[in-house]
Amino acid sequence: MAPPETRPAPVQRGIPVPRAQDVPEATPFRIDVSQPGRHTLLVEVGGDVDLASAPQLADVLSRRFRGPVTLLVLDLSEVSFFGTAGLSVLVETQYAAARRGVALRVTGTGCRPVERALWAAGMLYSLPHSDEPAEDVVLRHVAEQSVGRAPW
Repeated sequence: MAPPETRPAPVQRGIPVPRAQDVPEATPFRIDVSQPGRHTLLVEVGGDVDLASAPQLADVLSRRFRGPVTLLVLDLSEVSFFGTAGLSVLVETQYAAARRGVALRVTGTGCRPVERALWAAGMLYSLPHSDEPAEDVVLRHVAEQSVGRAPW
């Protein structure tokens, strides 16, 4: 028998019926928090950021955001789905960072799910994002903190 991609689509009353597609399982949600420097917080998010997982992300960000943090890097490069609840968390985090005088950099905004959500919400260019990998942003900030100014 021919593979499903090459078989003709079933037809019902002259209208093609879509083939049943295997729905991929949702990617498990994960948050990794690290503090690579005294004043730097790196939060790496992976999986689906939706109505079920966004409160967990908001809770982690609010709990870990206390203390002498001058840079918060939020890495979204491993996100497979980004819903409106995730957008709300981004807005809240942006406001909290502004109130505390903390620099916020969001990386991984070029991955398709995040980029589409930010574009649809009109936030693609208003969010303080970086095209660099999160590690580069963190390393630059740690170097600036230890030297007292940018080394370049």
